Amino acid sequence: MIERSIEVEVAAPLAAVYAIWADLENLPRWMRFVKSVRILPGTEDLSRWQFGLAAPLVVEWTSRITRRIPLRLIAWESVSGLTNRGSAEFFPTERGCRLKLTLSFDSPSGLAGEFLQRLGVERWVDENLIDDLRRFQSLVEQDTPRQPVA
Repeated sequence: MIERSIEVEVAAPLAAVYAIWADLENLPRWMRFVKSVRILPGTEDLSRWQFGLAAPLVVEWTSRITRRIPLRLIAWESVSGLTNRGSAEFFPTERGCRLKLTLSFDSPSGLAGEFLQRLGVERWVDENLIDDLRRFQSLVEQDTPRQPVA
């Protein structure tokens, strides 16, 4: 299993950062290879994910929120498809909020897995997570009105 943690500081109120992240269907806006996240009907804790470049380099899974502490933590794990788990932790800072994203996953099988192995999956994940969190940071900072931090 591959595990990675990446952090970014966002110059926006913690409540705003948490709210934007907690709406999982938003994730494709800043996570380049997340094609879609759909909350399954009748539940707020189960979601269906599509991740990859394009067919046949796309993997899918269903994920369940395993722990949610408002304004502090969202944790999840897959219940079908690609084995993965992770958490997003939110910490108040002088500038706003520090977001720590931790992901653990099995490398996909098939063409997607072969492609990632040739690229050097761990380096590829690090680079893409850093880029994704920088996109998130920019999006939140541009879309959130500045408020003085006490």
